[in-house]
Amino acid sequence: MSLHLDAIDRRAMRRAAVARPVRDVRLREFTEGWGVLAGTFLLNMVGFGAIYSYAAFADDLVATFGGSRAAAGLVYAVSGACCFAVSGFSGPLADRIGPRPLAVTGMAVVTLGLFAASAARNMTEVVICYGVLIGLGTGFAHVPSLAAVQRHFVLGRGLASGIAAAGVGVGTALVLPMAGLLSGYGDWRFAFGLSGIGAGAVGLAGAMLMPGMPPRRRATGLRAVAEEISSQAQTTAAGHRAISQGGFARLFLGVLLLSVPIALPFGHLVASASDLGLARADALGLLGVIGIASIAGRFVLGALADITGRRATFLACAITLVTATTLWAVASSAAELAVFAILFGVSWGGFLALLPAFAADQFGRETVGTVIGLIFSGRAVPVLAAPLAAGFAIEALGGHRVPVAAAALVGLAGVILLILVPRQRGA
Repeated sequence: MSLHLDAIDRRAMRRAAVARPVRDVRLREFTEGWGVLAGTFLLNMVGFGAIYSYAAFADDLVATFGGSRAAAGLVYAVSGACCFAVSGFSGPLADRIGPRPLAVTGMAVVTLGLFAASAARNMTEVVICYGVLIGLGTGFAHVPSLAAVQRHFVLGRGLASGIAAAGVGVGTALVLPMAGLLSGYGDWRFAFGLSGIGAGAVGLAGAMLMPGMPPRRRATGLRAVAEEISSQAQTTAAGHRAISQGGFARLFLGVLLLSVPIALPFGHLVASASDLGLARADALGLLGVIGIASIAGRFVLGALADITGRRATFLACAITLVTATTLWAVASSAAELAVFAILFGVSWGGFLALLPAFAADQFGRETVGTVIGLIFSGRAVPVLAAPLAAGFAIEALGGHRVPVAAAALVGLAGVILLILVPRQRGA
């Protein structure tokens, strides 16, 4: 009996020895990473809130300056494309100088873009001021802040990524109430100007919560160097194996193709819902549903991914995105569009929240800014081309069904490529 109790005690001691470092890591993640989480949340809320809020003012701009549906969608397409295109520059640069100076610059450019757009005299100036400047500013802050989250969290990386990316969903969900509130005080020019003031205050506050230099560059002493080498050895080796096996190419192309259906709702959902007979307020409300659902997706799926596996949850989100887009293509009622908005929002939120974590799991934390930046830069082409192509196709075909269904097929090809990404340790 005594020997049996001794064995139980030894097993309990071993479990405690394992649990203690885990608790220590989780505590360190929380104490050192909460500011990074809060800052990234605010940066995403401001940057993407500005990009996605364009849908609420598109009709007013067309009424002011004239133009077609395709021309109106150009502003959103340009802003999204600029955001992701500059990520190929801002991500690698953040690995060298840290995210704070890039985030400060980005929020200053977003603020400038909103103020400049409020004084635009034609649609070309709207495209330059709203599309280019706001897109570039958001891109300067987005990837560097996401990379900072990946560096500060390991065990809770999925949940942390979800919380950080939830700012995108909050920014999207605020589109409808903010548009309604601001419309009571003035036209779109007033809304853009007031939004510029808010973006400057909130965005710069978030930027100042970013670390000035990557943690590995702040470390000093032999012990710090040894700890960094030990923590990075396995993930770096896994990253090299993945690249040699075509992992990065498949991930890059998979995300690029899946970005085609992801880009369409924010440029064409409101118009397509109006075509089906929904009132403009109800059609615009679908964007709010997507935003709210995406918040839930980021939090719930981010936390779930740390338990069930980030790879499996990430791929499930990708599959659901394609399924939801197919539902949009065949929807013929307000209820079906509402189901689409919920499914799309949850899976979109989970996919974008887990993409940085998935990349960090595959290729390691040391150069995660570079990896995420390159992956996000690939999204620039579909974000620019897909809404424009869909706009012209919708006008030519007299409806959204065929173009949206074609986008779902492109997204399905992307899902297949993501499934074929080699599994790495920790993924």
